[in-house]
Amino acid sequence: MKRYFLLSYLLLLTGALFAQGINFDHGTWKEVLAKAKAEDKLVFVDVYTSWCGPCKKMVAEVFPLKEVGDVFNANFVNYKIDAEKGEGIAIAKQFGVKSYPTYLFVNGDGVLVYRSGGYNPGKIFLNEAAIAIKEKHDPKPLAMWDDEYSGGKRDKAFLMGYLKKRAVVKAPNGEILEQAFPLLGKEDLSNKEFLTTILAFDPNMTFVPGGKFYSYVIEHHKEIDGLIGKREGYVLSLMDAGMQQYFTNDIIKNNKEQMLPVMLASKKKVMELTKRDEIDATLKGLVMNYYKGTKNAKKLVPAAIDYVNNGLMKLDIPGKIAADKEEYQKKRAPYVTGKEDSTKVEGWASMQRVMAKPRMLDLSYKLRDAAQAIYGTVDDPKMLAQALEWVKLAEGYFPHFSTEAVYAGLLFKTGRKQEAVEMMMKASEDGFIKGGDKQKLLLSNVSKIKNSEAPEQLW
Repeated sequence: MKRYFLLSYLLLLTGALFAQGINFDHGTWKEVLAKAKAEDKLVFVDVYTSWCGPCKKMVAEVFPLKEVGDVFNANFVNYKIDAEKGEGIAIAKQFGVKSYPTYLFVNGDGVLVYRSGGYNPGKIFLNEAAIAIKEKHDPKPLAMWDDEYSGGKRDKAFLMGYLKKRAVVKAPNGEILEQAFPLLGKEDLSNKEFLTTILAFDPNMTFVPGGKFYSYVIEHHKEIDGLIGKREGYVLSLMDAGMQQYFTNDIIKNNKEQMLPVMLASKKKVMELTKRDEIDATLKGLVMNYYKGTKNAKKLVPAAIDYVNNGLMKLDIPGKIAADKEEYQKKRAPYVTGKEDSTKVEGWASMQRVMAKPRMLDLSYKLRDAAQAIYGTVDDPKMLAQALEWVKLAEGYFPHFSTEAVYAGLLFKTGRKQEAVEMMMKASEDGFIKGGDKQKLLLSNVSKIKNSEAPEQLW
């Protein structure tokens, strides 16, 4: 209710006439920050990619709305960056952008004040703007909390406030939650407002595998779901996603091999509680990804072989094929009978490809990832030949430009240059990427291979 009152007040303040929709600045990042500082505004940054569907939907449906333009043009310096091009690459990395679209609200000093993301209908998007403006005028911004934390402040009231503040601006909280947990009493852990705030989904959230909060959630997950009004299994799914982020951004990044068994045990427990299947293959995949991420070629090779031979290839592949076929026939039935018209479905051809083989697509991608891990880390001819066999299987299960690009890279590394050129050309002609930046990248890779240069980014 407070947020919608703030939004109404904001709309009254910004009732002046502007060009319909959001007006975006086109200067450099440095120039945009300087402008924001001079005008005492936040920079609203739309972080997108060329292939992101929700990004395009926001551009088509929400950014052009007059009421959205009125608020954003009056209160922000608006800026767009492609996370895969130019300055956008460094900016996205600086602010830890993991999903698209992400919306950053940054002050003139380049300090993050608020963030949100995803497709938002107009009313919700305006509400996010209202929160950002409220955060801008907060007498104790996140930077001040960060300074106090860096200075050693660790009392219970401070840590609880710091956790909530970081959750609001969607900053990772895993390590801080571990420090705070021993100080929290029963009343704190049954405080709906506190738990709802720190357990709101965000792509940047982190939870420490095997940590104090993890152990509490494992024991009390049903109670927590009920307290915060979520479906059963919500907090376990959240824990799973947060542990994965911690695995990538801390355990792998900082080469904490001693945490790998802890991660595996924690992941297994969450998967068992949520009744997930393919647990063994998933755990073997984590081991492979750890050694891929730490560029440990010696340990990556046996891990990748174990993942494929004793994980993926032990799955019920005939069962997956049969289930895909049965499911596809059911989904396709309304179009066959004429109840639905496929000519009115945007991107029908691509959608039908995915709809026909979702399980085999998933298996294909996992085989592709194993092959790509070898391509990027290993130079041993025998292992490259083995990876080539994996990617052949992947391509047979579900043809896709990414698989074909990895296939081409491995062909090149195994001395089959002309075949590599042809395969990379085939990848560039996939209907999924026609006319897009991915197609340009693959065509660039064709040129690199012709010049006897191994592409670093395959797809």
